[in-house]
Amino acid sequence: MKILYQHRTLADGAEGIHIREMIDAFRAEGHEVIVRAVAHSNARGTGHDGFWKRVKRMLPGGVFELAAAAYNLVDYVTFTLALRRCRPDFVYKRHAIHDFGVILAARHQGIPTVLEVNCPYSSPQHARFERVRFKSLARLCERWAVGLATVVAAVSSPLAGFLRGLVRHADHIMVLPNGANPALFRPRPDERDQVRQRLGWATDIVIGWAGILREWHGIDLLLGAVARVPGPRLLIIGDGPDRRRFESMVQRLGIVGRVTFTGRVSHEEVARYISAVDIAVASADRTGYASPMKLLEYMAMERATVAPRSPNIEDLIDDNVDGLLFEPDSEEALAGVLARLANDAPLRVRLGHQARLKVTRFRNWQRNAQIVAHSIADGPGPRGLASVQRLGSHR
Repeated sequence: MKILYQHRTLADGAEGIHIREMIDAFRAEGHEVIVRAVAHSNARGTGHDGFWKRVKRMLPGGVFELAAAAYNLVDYVTFTLALRRCRPDFVYKRHAIHDFGVILAARHQGIPTVLEVNCPYSSPQHARFERVRFKSLARLCERWAVGLATVVAAVSSPLAGFLRGLVRHADHIMVLPNGANPALFRPRPDERDQVRQRLGWATDIVIGWAGILREWHGIDLLLGAVARVPGPRLLIIGDGPDRRRFESMVQRLGIVGRVTFTGRVSHEEVARYISAVDIAVASADRTGYASPMKLLEYMAMERATVAPRSPNIEDLIDDNVDGLLFEPDSEEALAGVLARLANDAPLRVRLGHQARLKVTRFRNWQRNAQIVAHSIADGPGPRGLASVQRLGSHR
């Protein structure tokens, strides 16, 4: 099939990885993918040459939101022309704030659209992380986007539930959690030994966390839990605005010799560092809607994975089967899970093996690309989506 992939996101960080991996997965399945973005992007669909990021920085928040809404007119006109030229089999659209023009153009041209939704901009929870000035406008645009799309792929069950509450008819909304790349994120015993030797932790139990160092990722909770469990080391993979605060907390807790911060590393290098850990942790997910890619990357590398118990996380992890879940925001509960895993090597091996199996069979980008293509081939509505949801289920 010919797929027109459109996005107007910043295309950096996790969203850039998602965009790149889905484009590569569609192409690996034999589909032709044409990428359209707000500004010039490289062949893999990411980058924007910093254009959209510069616009967002230059404009005050409210003005940027109004500009994003007004840009729907530009999207509608330019995309109508693009659709007439290339006549794709369907449009794959990544959702953004106040963004519906592309879907409206495709609807008027009679071309199916798949709307991938990773973030509900009009939800109260989102406002905790990014202020939305025009909330009613965000809700209206989100309702239009969801209602106009042929198929909506929400990355978690709670997010799908929120989106169903926006529209009168929700039979076209399916749950499609994120994936990992099991070729990149795979067990690497040689690199494991190299990294651990360099860290000076050759025989230690190592707990790992990867991501951007921000308050809402629960690193403070993880540091407090590690301080309660004598022995294991902690490897923080990544960098971010709150690093100094966390380094001060490490000193205050008296665990300086047990914690190492890698600083910023590339996505490919993240895999090397994860290979060095025994227990991989996502200590918090404050959104309630996300489908954390880091969890799937941990699992793909056969790490014993730990995460808070919440419905969106349970889309990815079956407790005590391919990971362990703990009571959210409980330092004591997290410390208990870490201590259990630190003292039980067979459990770590069993969980890691099952986790890798799940990712290679179900939670990978190529599988997601297959599901999306089937959702269009099988047709919208309850029957078609029921078949693709069975294809995507790991149970």
